[in-house]
Amino acid sequence: MIFSGALDTVVTFQSLTTGTDGMGSPTETWADMTGVPTRAQYIPMRGQEQIEASKLESKMVFKLRIRRNSSITPAVRVVARGVTAKITGIEDAGRNGQDMVLWCEGLQV
Repeated sequence: MIFSGALDTVVTFQSLTTGTDGMGSPTETWADMTGVPTRAQYIPMRGQEQIEASKLESKMVFKLRIRRNSSITPAVRVVARGVTAKITGIEDAGRNGQDMVLWCEGLQV
């Protein structure tokens, strides 16, 4: 089990919601989730710079360790330290899988 002192980063998990606008056209928006962990241990991995369309971007790759929650899947995205990231992988951590580690990849322009 991760010690609460190690949970040094405030995070927000978001899920994709679909609906229709006033004209009946489909819409997609990201909504903050409730009932999920709001603190995580931030573990930086590496930075990658890419030049795409004459624009330098920095790809943020990091891991987040959180308490286990079945609502967190790769379909969810996370906002941590000002970076919005997709979850590219999830693995069990801690004794008896009490925690989970999220592999995250985000773009910071």
